[in-house]
Amino acid sequence: MHIRVRPQTAAVIALAASAALALAGCSSSDGSGAAAAPKPAAAASQSAKPSAKATGAPLGRDAVDDEVKSSLRAAGLDPEKGKGSGDTNMTKNASVVDWTAVTTTQQAEWALPRLGEQLKHLGWRETAPQSYEKTDWVLLIGSTKQSSTVNLKSGESLLTVNVTYLGAG
Repeated sequence: MHIRVRPQTAAVIALAASAALALAGCSSSDGSGAAAAPKPAAAASQSAKPSAKATGAPLGRDAVDDEVKSSLRAAGLDPEKGKGSGDTNMTKNASVVDWTAVTTTQQAEWALPRLGEQLKHLGWRETAPQSYEKTDWVLLIGSTKQSSTVNLKSGESLLTVNVTYLGAG
């Protein structure tokens, strides 16, 4: 059996899969670190339905970057204390906005829901827990207490914001 998938849909699936792998070991929204209880099949199938395409004027990379920084500030975080991996050699990657910072676990768990609320206030539509979209951009937020790329001390978490432009589809 062959299933056709639009390139934009394939990109969303790939992004979600890579985010799930990158955030393995993330803390749950209740801060316990335990995995959330599985959803009933009916609820899972409802959330698997394709969402309506976000409408609105296309956003440029700089506008997305500004909205991420604004959301971080509103969540009590300093955007300048994090690192943006989408910027190299003073050149911005036009399709990626990333921000990563090491913070206390307590601050990360406090900031995540506030970050999500601020994103919604700015017009980002929540598509799944800690996943948002606006026009042709997909944004994922999360924190983890364990990382293979950063040595975290006890009581520290790696907080991430990853935004990818999927292109007009």
